[in-house]
Amino acid sequence: MGRVQAGLAMLAAAWMASGAAAQDDAGILIAESLELAATGYTFTEGPAWDGAQLIFSDIPGDAVHVLTPGEGAAQVLYRPSANANGHTFDLQDRLINAEHGSGAVTRWTAEGGRQVIVAAFEGKRLNSPNDVVVRSDGLILFTDPPYGLGERTSEVGFSGVFALDEVTGRMVLIDDQLSRPNGLALSPDESVLYVGDTATQTLWAYDLAADGTVSGKRLVVDVTDESTPGRVDGVRVDTEGRVYITCPGGICVVDPARREVIERLATPKRATNLAWGGADLSELYITALTDVYRVKTRAQGTGSSSR
Repeated sequence: MGRVQAGLAMLAAAWMASGAAAQDDAGILIAESLELAATGYTFTEGPAWDGAQLIFSDIPGDAVHVLTPGEGAAQVLYRPSANANGHTFDLQDRLINAEHGSGAVTRWTAEGGRQVIVAAFEGKRLNSPNDVVVRSDGLILFTDPPYGLGERTSEVGFSGVFALDEVTGRMVLIDDQLSRPNGLALSPDESVLYVGDTATQTLWAYDLAADGTVSGKRLVVDVTDESTPGRVDGVRVDTEGRVYITCPGGICVVDPARREVIERLATPKRATNLAWGGADLSELYITALTDVYRVKTRAQGTGSSSR
């Protein structure tokens, strides 16, 4: 083990020993396996696994990159990207993008380029879609905070969480009360939608109906810690229903039934998002400012970012 990896392992062990991890759930994240997978970017985001490769964004770099494990440095998939942020895949394995700069959710293919899926709600332009997931029936769910507005004024007038039936064009406003809705993920059976609120450092849950409407909004966990760099941003779920979020210090594993953090992993730089990857979806890829990291786990991922 090199000095950098040894230092990371010691940092993670010290953080978990502080009482953040419950004894019966310890060891999901294999801290000593944390390694640098890609580096040299401006601000990485939006990791999504296509079955063999990792897609991720460099938002200020206005490019989307693809990393193939074992084949050296990541390559540019396409640019310009309209400052693409979050990514996922549709039911035909086509890349779906939440575009920070354009204020649209789009689809991109090598053959056809960029296609706008949705850019407005009730005739008003969206703010700057941030992250996106696709349900197994094709329903598109995405968050729309104002981070990419720049000099534009918000037309919708709120930060939203939306569901879109692309076939019918029906769009459902799930929530307009979160301050900065960001990452989102579905429970393994897709009956629960989880959404992170960056501004309040909280994770929320909703019971999701077939038509995209929700009920039973509830707070899952508040991880506020202003003494440590990092915010609630990316959200992922494993096959056991545990929720993984970026949080102050790195990554937090949350038991939604107990509504508490059960394990933590320290990251060398502030984590911005995460995605399952690897042959059996047991690895977590973590975007963190200029870098992308990879860590092995004793869990298995689920969700549309890993379709």
